[in-house]
This record gives sequence, structure tokens and C-alpha cells, in this order.
Amino acid sequence: MSESITVVIPSYKSKKRIIKHIKNISKKIKIIIIENSADKNLKEILEKKNKNISVFLQKNIGYGRAINFASKFVKTKFFFVINPDTTIYKDTIKKLVLTANKVKNFGAMSPNLYNKKKNIKGLTYREEKNLNGGAMLFKTKIFKKLNGFDENIFLYYEDNDYFTKCRFKKVKLYTALSAFFFHKKRNSSSATFKNQNEKKYASLINAWHGQWSKFYYMKKYKGYLFALYKSLPRLILMIFQLILNFIINYNKSKFTYFKIEGLFCSIIGLKSFKRTKYDKDFSIL
Repeated sequence: MSESITVVIPSYKSKKRIIKHIKNISKKIKIIIIENSADKNLKEILEKKNKNISVFLQKNIGYGRAINFASKFVKTKFFFVINPDTTIYKDTIKKLVLTANKVKNFGAMSPNLYNKKKNIKGLTYREEKNLNGGAMLFKTKIFKKLNGFDENIFLYYEDNDYFTKCRFKKVKLYTALSAFFFHKKRNSSSATFKNQNEKKYASLINAWHGQWSKFYYMKKYKGYLFALYKSLPRLILMIFQLILNFIINYNKSKFTYFKIEGLFCSIIGLKSFKRTKYDKDFSIL
């Protein structure tokens, strides 16, 4: 089994969570970690103690681009992408691979999202329209044939975009019902920040990209006019919220301002350029 799968972990300052992940992954399985904060300490710690782990340090290139980059080094039939803020069990990968081998072709397959494991007999699977992006198994040749994730998207909606592309290409998506993983919160963060200012600024950046990516995704598949029709009421509402927050709660107005800016930049066709000012290796790529 270990010869047929590679584990890929895209990370941003998630050292503690990654170390926890590794405990549930066999040392026979190759692990590729893309660290988007260029944390040299993480590379030194993990590669020194684990021969099966390769850590690539990157400037903050985003989630989708990090996975695309990692896929270039995958030599196995499958690769399994795990977000640092998810939890897998010791038998998750084994059951996922066994299930995947029963399916001829697929765009992606996710383990079953559940907070308590259930006893499900057999290696059953269910076709889906979308999957939970917290943990996804890809068939390497299919992923590369579909050109992976859209690298114009820095954060949010990159998995939705990929799933929509699969549906358009008539490539199926599945959930492996007997393999489990746990995802605590949809918008949870696994990053460890040095102080509250850095953490607060990261939330502002996330708000910016949430709005930018949502409009970009709608425009890509529904057209510019449809995306504008759906987004203008939200933009007007946020402008009113900004004025109100500026009067009542100035700190909250910053969050609303970043959301407005992200949406406006996407509407006028600017690239997804916003990055955190706390990254030493800050770069617009």
C-alpha cells in the first residue's frame, strides 16, 4: 500500500499540527510538506528525524499552488492531501487506498467526515457533487490531466473550483464511507501566531480573500454579469456596515473594509494580491 500513495500537507505556520499528523502516518509512506511560511526550523526538525519526509519551503504561494507544486514530485498512483486543521485516524489512509482501488477513475475521493467512527462493513463509496476539502485523495494522472488547482486563487474556493471542473469534465467525485477523518471547524486555523496583532491581521487577510475568491469563482463559471448581479447587494450592505462600524466600533470596521476591498478588487479584475505583512518572505507571485 505504501508504494501506491504519497501524503501531501500544505502548511502555513502549522508545525504543532503537522507533528501530530505524522504520528498517524506509517513511516513507509512518503510525505511531502509545503511550508508557506519558509520555516527553516520545521524543515530541520522533520527531515532530520524522518527519512520519509521532504519539506519544501516556499514564499506564501497559497493553498492550491502549494498542492500543484507538491504534485510535481509525486511518483505514486495516488496522493492524499491533508489540511493541518484536520485529524485522520491510523486506518484512514489504508481504507481510503483500498476503496480507491475499486474505482476505475475519479477526480477526488474524501474520507467520511464524522466526529465519531461508525462501523461500516465493506469498502463502500458514494458519489458526490462536492467534497470536504479538509482531506482529499487524488489519482495522480487524473489530477495532472485536469491541470490541478486554479493558481489564480490564493485562498478559499480552490477546492470548489476543482470540483466544478471535475463535473464539467464528467469526472466523478466520491466519499469513501469506511475511512474517517475529523474536521473541527470549517474556518478553523492551524497556524501558530507570535502575537495577537499577527493573528488579527491574518483574519483580515482571510476576509479579503474570501470575498475576492467568491466573486472570481462565480465569474469563472456563471459569467461576469451574473457574479456582479449576485455581489452588488452584498457590496452595498457591507458599505453600510462599514459606515455604521466606523461610528460604533472602529476595530470592527477594519474587518468590513478588508471584505469590501477584496470584493471590489475582484470585480475590477485585479489579481489576488493581498498577503500578510508579517511574512518575512512576503511576495506577490
